[in-house]
This record gives sequence, structure tokens and C-alpha cells, in this order.
Amino acid sequence: MPELPPLDVPVVAAPMAGGPSTPALVAAVAAAGGMGFLAGGYLTAEALDGQLTDLADRSDRPFGVNLFLPAGPDPDPAARAAAIATYAASLQGEAARQGVALGEPRADDDAVDDKIAVLARHRPAVVSVTFALPSADRLGALRATGAALVATVTSEAEARAIGRGADGGQQRRERPPGGRR
Repeated sequence: MPELPPLDVPVVAAPMAGGPSTPALVAAVAAAGGMGFLAGGYLTAEALDGQLTDLADRSDRPFGVNLFLPAGPDPDPAARAAAIATYAASLQGEAARQGVALGEPRADDDAVDDKIAVLARHRPAVVSVTFALPSADRLGALRATGAALVATVTSEAEARAIGRGADGGQQRRERPPGGRR
């Protein structure tokens, strides 16, 4: 089982999807003795590869990458659809005040398998996963990167499941119905 890398200072720069986590920030945190995380969420596999190449040019210190994992099949699609409709209705007044229309719910796998293939080439020290725990196949692919694996969890059951394959975990709060999972 891979070990989490030692840090000179107890600082971890969180993976912030959507832009704030950059190779420059990760390298700066590493230079200060901590460990930075790149956010793989919302990026294409090609963009993640580019960021990892940029990071390798800036630093040879350990770093982490966070991936969004898709949830498994929904056990009750009708209940989920009803929860999303209720949540959307609760947002409708604010959307109207802001002069915007609510979008339609959508789901995809965030090209996670392509991103895992990129990680196998770049070999991060740590890979963290968010929104779901990896399937057996994905766990094997993540293990093949050589990285320590950590996961965020939303329940005691998920925390217990981490013991079946991840090297660490962090509890996060449940999102409201319709929030990205």
C-alpha cells in the first residue's frame, strides 16, 4: 500500500475545480514544504495532461490530483427526479430575481477513465476521489498509478468502505438534493 508522502509543513492546498488550482499554485505550495493538489474535475483528459506537464516543469516535489468519480446506478430514479424537481422549485424565485433560467440536470462520467490513464503516465504521489468510491476496476487502475489513494465520504458506510481499498479518507457534508454527486 503506498504511503502518504511526508511534508515539511502541515499544509495541503485543496483541489479546487473550475480554475483556482493551477500548476503554479501547486508548485508554490510544494516549494514551501507542503503538498498541493490539482483539480481534475471539469477538465478534459488533455487539459489535465497539460497541467501535469506544466507542473513537472515547475517542481519535482510530491503532489496530488483530485478526480470526480461518477456515482453508480441510481437505485430509485423516480425519487431522485422528484428530489431534483423539489430543489429546482426552491431555486426558481432566486433565478427569477437574477433574470436567469434554471438549466436542465445532466450527468456524465467526467471522462474519469481517460484521466486515470493520464495519471498513470504522470505518477502523482496522491490521488483523491470525490462524489463516489471507485469500482473494483477503477480501484485497480488507480492503484496502478502508484499513488496513495484517499477519498472524501458522505456516510459511515462509505467511510467503512474506504478500508477496502483507499489509504485515507475525509468526511464531507451531504449536498442538497440535485447537488453534484
